[in-house]
Amino acid sequence: MPALIRLLGEPEIAGRDGPRMLSGHKTWALLAYLLLGSRTGRRDIADLLWPEAADPLAAERWALLQVRRSLNGIATIDAVGGRLVVHVDPGTGVDALVLLAGAAGPEGAEELTRGELLAGMFFDDAPAYEQWLSLERQRLQSAQRDALRHGAMSLAPSDPQRALRLVERALSFEPFDDSLHELAVDIHLAHGGRTAAEAYAAAVERRYRADLGVALPETVRRPLIRPQRLTTNPLVDLRIATRALLDAAAARLDAGDYTGAVDAARRATGDAAASGDPALEALALSTLAGALIHSVRGRDAEATGLLERALRLAETDALRGEIERELGYVSFLAADYGAAEAALRRAAGFGMKSGTASGTGRALTLIGACESDRGDFAAATATLAEAVGVLRETGDRWEAFAVSFLARSHLRAGGALEARPLAARSVALARESRWLSLLPWCMAQEGEAAMRQGDRDSARRVFSEAFALGCEIGDPCWESMSLRGLALLDAAVGRTDSARAMLRESVDRCVRVSDTYRWVEALLLTDLVDLESGADPAHLDRALWLARHGPMADLAARLRPFERQTLRQTL
Repeated sequence: MPALIRLLGEPEIAGRDGPRMLSGHKTWALLAYLLLGSRTGRRDIADLLWPEAADPLAAERWALLQVRRSLNGIATIDAVGGRLVVHVDPGTGVDALVLLAGAAGPEGAEELTRGELLAGMFFDDAPAYEQWLSLERQRLQSAQRDALRHGAMSLAPSDPQRALRLVERALSFEPFDDSLHELAVDIHLAHGGRTAAEAYAAAVERRYRADLGVALPETVRRPLIRPQRLTTNPLVDLRIATRALLDAAAARLDAGDYTGAVDAARRATGDAAASGDPALEALALSTLAGALIHSVRGRDAEATGLLERALRLAETDALRGEIERELGYVSFLAADYGAAEAALRRAAGFGMKSGTASGTGRALTLIGACESDRGDFAAATATLAEAVGVLRETGDRWEAFAVSFLARSHLRAGGALEARPLAARSVALARESRWLSLLPWCMAQEGEAAMRQGDRDSARRVFSEAFALGCEIGDPCWESMSLRGLALLDAAVGRTDSARAMLRESVDRCVRVSDTYRWVEALLLTDLVDLESGADPAHLDRALWLARHGPMADLAARLRPFERQTLRQTL
């Protein structure tokens, strides 16, 4: 009998010899934090969980003793570098960690979505821990949606009824998820016929109109209009035509011709579907999705449905890894970090299975970016350093991307000295590889590192060049990040009105397309709330929602004083 630590729903510990006792909410709180939180020193944990105790360290020692006894033989808790670390035995499962690793599989999707983290427990006497728990519950709920979606996709060919049940449960988290409804239409079409699929789509459209006042997105009906396989050979072999179009799409994408790339890839998907070659259709769908995602057009929702179908058709681990990475990237941009990291860890696994080192390195880059966005800088720095090593060894141009995020992680942790040479290296690598669409982002990190070190002249020059290049490319997030830097420089010398105006403009630029990088929006709004001392409730409310949704723990912490200030004013 395998050992299991359940943190989702009503928590419990099952040893190989039967159930283990662990009494008291604070002991469970301690165990959950050690398993899921950042590596933290004993004093910090004591203050987090027992802020009002006469002797917080004594309370922690007692709770730690209880936890160690309950884990005897299935896990150990050791002090490493002054921090407490849990070492889980290989034969022991931790449900929350399985979920976050994207390893639930179709069999575990239902079990791992049975409840939230430490269900029914509240910690009003430890508000900082309650805040951490709230953010962690959000991250795990995101991973639960991913597990249900992934399980439904896996079960669709063999057990459509169970797949539809998983879709229904996933929709209970987000009732208006277009790609999930598209998946349901596809399952109905494949196993219940066109009538069943059309009936489902009609019912969903009524709900969209009644609850949202909008028409059903075209993508939901996409399975109903998919080209059918031809029974006779055309004049040109469709497989040859598809590959020619995919080559054209790739070339146009590299040249920055996003419209041309999308057009060629869209025609390739039609030919691939009509050819009856599922592997080729998977490649065409993933190519079209990639063009939609990486063009600045707000088409990520359409791309997600394409990727999910591509994943069901893919026949190689290398392609599955690429598809999972793109799915993770979409969730990363949307600040849906639980789902993002689950998909990206599957992508890294597929990269290792297929021997595609660059695929593994790219997935690790985005995992580290997620960790940095969430404020887990220690984990991010380690992950991104590993990614840089892998990508450097393979000569992959994504090394520039990984180094830029490594610089940002150091910056956000207060390490401008370490960040500045890394940011300069990312700029050099982006220039060397002619990755001009990435260059403004790298320059924004270089400018911020210079600003943090007091080199304002260099910072202003770099930010100004990054802003001009971002405008030339037309990337709203990169424009916003460099404009933010110029605003912070003005704020530092007392030009508050100018700084406020630029920050407001940076927010407007950032959100001019729907599929923006939500962390950038959250950062800009948090800076604006800081500058305005929380005077604009709309800015504060939006910033709080984004910081909690991610979650983005460090931004949520910056916003907390303004939230308390607003609450006092209301009372």
